Amino acid sequence: MKKLLFTAIVFGLGFLFQSHKADEGMFPLSEMKNIDLKKAGLKMAPIDLYNPSGVSTIDAIVRVGGCTGSFVSNDGLIVTNHHCAFGYVVAMSTVQNNYMRDGFLANNREQEAQAKGLVCKITASYSDVSSEVLMGTQSTNDPVERLKIIANNIKKITDEENKINKGLQCEISEMFTGKTYVLFRYQMLKDVRIVYVPARSIGEYGGEKDNWVWPRHSGDFAFLRAYVAPDGSAAEYSPNNVPFKPKKFLKINTKGIKDNDFVFILGYPGRTFRNQPAAFYQYHEEHMLKYVSNLYDWQINKMEELGKNSDSLQIKYAGKIKSLANVTKNYKGKLQGFRRVGLTAKKYAEEQEMQKFILSDPKLKSEFGEVVPSINSLYQEVITQAPRNLFFDYIYNVSPTLQMAAAIDNYKANYLPMGNKADKQQFLSTQVPKLKAIFARLYGQMDPAFEIDAILKMFADARQFNAQNKVAAVESFYKKYPTEEAQRKYLNQIFAKTKLSDKTYMLKILADSGDGFSKIKDGLTTLAANINIEANAFDALDRIRDGKMNGLLARYADAKNAFKQKQFIPDANGTLRFTYGYVRGYYPNDGEYNKPFTTLAGVIEKEDGKDFELLQIIKDLYAAKDLGNYIHPDLKDLPVNFLYNLDTTGGNSGSPVLDENGDLVGVNFDRAYTATINDYAWNEAYSRSVAVDIRYVLWTVQKVAKAQNLLMELGI
Repeated sequence: MKKLLFTAIVFGLGFLFQSHKADEGMFPLSEMKNIDLKKAGLKMAPIDLYNPSGVSTIDAIVRVGGCTGSFVSNDGLIVTNHHCAFGYVVAMSTVQNNYMRDGFLANNREQEAQAKGLVCKITASYSDVSSEVLMGTQSTNDPVERLKIIANNIKKITDEENKINKGLQCEISEMFTGKTYVLFRYQMLKDVRIVYVPARSIGEYGGEKDNWVWPRHSGDFAFLRAYVAPDGSAAEYSPNNVPFKPKKFLKINTKGIKDNDFVFILGYPGRTFRNQPAAFYQYHEEHMLKYVSNLYDWQINKMEELGKNSDSLQIKYAGKIKSLANVTKNYKGKLQGFRRVGLTAKKYAEEQEMQKFILSDPKLKSEFGEVVPSINSLYQEVITQAPRNLFFDYIYNVSPTLQMAAAIDNYKANYLPMGNKADKQQFLSTQVPKLKAIFARLYGQMDPAFEIDAILKMFADARQFNAQNKVAAVESFYKKYPTEEAQRKYLNQIFAKTKLSDKTYMLKILADSGDGFSKIKDGLTTLAANINIEANAFDALDRIRDGKMNGLLARYADAKNAFKQKQFIPDANGTLRFTYGYVRGYYPNDGEYNKPFTTLAGVIEKEDGKDFELLQIIKDLYAAKDLGNYIHPDLKDLPVNFLYNLDTTGGNSGSPVLDENGDLVGVNFDRAYTATINDYAWNEAYSRSVAVDIRYVLWTVQKVAKAQNLLMELGI
């Protein structure tokens, strides 16, 4: 279900090039040559921005986990967002050393702390492999077989590329669904360490109260460092590793920028859905966004309740709460955007015009006449079954222990019927390591107190579904345990007895050479098995829909191209993109103007000791007017955050905001509430992104953290 509804990529809206007007689009590297950047305001030579045959600004950009960062020194120093480093700081925090609250600073290289599990990537090269990926799909009319052919081709190509390109990780990204595929080769950095993360009251000033809003006053930045083996190759953490030497690092513009200045961003935006079929928008507006935001609200409230009187639980839940809160507020902003713009209705109207155009031309009618009706028919199934399928999508998401039980049940379902010993051995050698990886990921998330409440909440919600969306496993559960007291008693018993959360036992039982996992049977695996019976059956139907949709969306893209007669760019999909525009305020609502800059005066004004906590040193520095050399000449104050009309989305967090000369002037970290709709539609009137001004970053490093070693490395 999630593949069809969340990750299908079609294409972005068309773009026109106009002077001093931001262009919609997160442009792939291959499209940058089509933009008149000199006319837009770029003063550096375009070849110095992107040079496929040499070193350029592109080489200073790095993917930091699910975020973006940029190199700012020759010794692998990376600047990104506080919220991108937050989870790694939480992981190293304790009640005694609460780095999550107080921040972390390494005064020398030896003190830099390992960001466990964080991997960074640099785009080394790319090439179109569409014909190779689609080879053989023309010979089948079976939609599931089509998907298998594409998946097998992708695996074959990436396996071969990874053998050839030692030291690189090769991945294929779908640029246009069922149509265009690009192979990306990434240089990997597996040893990343934390250098400086400011106190939470700086990096997350205002917390969720200020998230996705303007005016903003957040110091959302952090510094990391990438390390490699002495020979320069990618290596896991080792005391013997040395700082990575990037091909390029960014120069900092300490004077910053002002209103209407040209700026651009290079980064790794996640997913956008700009020109999906109209029914896709209907599904998201009427079902997915509401369901997820309500579920996440409940999870946040429950975690806050459980952690109310426990410092250790507050630390444990902090990262998860932050992530959930970020998503739910974003989704509520999207829902507001859908309503304000009337987006779904507009998409249906546009699609009807396109269909009329297609049917008016005999050739187009023959080629594309049934595409839109077929897509709408598939989505009608999806919309009709939305409540039940969303339940199956998220039931294991709320309970890591139940998710592990479900994984074991699925593996057993495939393994136990095997009669051939060789087949069993082959299964064990390839699949059990995957099961171990799942356990390693889920183990630290297991939390019976929360999970039991979450399961009961989702089951209770499912009981309210209409007749065609009833979940048999839930109905059976309620029949056997009709009262909440009985339900809670049963879940408490099976969670207490399960060994799925016993790390020592599970690692022993999941030994690659044995089949011990197939003998695991307890209350949780039984509950998961009951859910899996239906979930797996509906997944099979989803795969058929996915296969049909894969072929239809490729033709939908061609039909749209014929209708619009414009060039199109692919939606964002986690690959390196370029976007540009201008520092600019806007009118979010009637009669309300938002200026493009906030200042330290606003930081001081917001302090309330609760949502807006402020370090004493910041108040003292402001009272003394000790703002260093970072005062905005027009504002006569220290700039903190600024707005610009660039086209950004999730994944752009931590992206460098660069000026007309390619110098660093800010670090992108958010969008205004009206711009949460960016994933579906961009408009210069309401799409505004937010960065922390580099002058506030430098002032904090110099005056608050007193990190002279860091300033020297930055060349300040």
